[in-house]
Amino acid sequence: MVESIDFTTGAGKRIGLIVRGKLGPDHHPDKMAQHADCILANGAPTGFFGEGNNQSGNTIGLRMQGIVYDYAKLQVERPYYVDKDQAVANRVVSTVLLIEVDQPTADLFAKAWADMTLHPGDFNIVGGNCASHASAAFIKAKVVTSSIPWLDTPDNLYGQLVEKVASGKRRSITGYFGFTPKGGGYIMSWEPHADSPKANRPNPGKSGSLGSASSGQ
Repeated sequence: MVESIDFTTGAGKRIGLIVRGKLGPDHHPDKMAQHADCILANGAPTGFFGEGNNQSGNTIGLRMQGIVYDYAKLQVERPYYVDKDQAVANRVVSTVLLIEVDQPTADLFAKAWADMTLHPGDFNIVGGNCASHASAAFIKAKVVTSSIPWLDTPDNLYGQLVEKVASGKRRSITGYFGFTPKGGGYIMSWEPHADSPKANRPNPGKSGSLGSASSGQ
């Protein structure tokens, strides 16, 4: 059964973290089998990636150029991240953590991603990956006050947010997700997945991890 949330209704502000490859709140994917994207308060999906720049180290996720993918870019580069049917076809399961916030927090979160889009900096697999940059946005929005404990993976960021955000202010959803533009925002839809050892492919057909693009995820 397909469910959805309309982020344009004005029924409270929510921002979110998407952990690709996470099969449920208690599942902990391998470090190299996960990726982090975020959801702005208007429902827009966005995320940080790395693109190869022909320097030594690109193949292991070092010395790459950072880039922010918005909805339009995700449609081209990662259609299974924004199209539910593509997610189902490619068995891309994600877990979304939605967090209720006030307007100032929503605005700070959006500004953090807007600034990152203009000045993305470099991508590095440790200390500068998709989770590191998602964490920076949550810090700038004052949802958390410190960087990710332990290794900077999407799953560890998820765990930090669950620990810091009151249970009544957060909701976790697992399934195959899609986003549809509506007015100035988006509708997020999803359907549950059937447990399967094949249902854990955050980036079908590519090698790499944690947000590298040209030579990996």
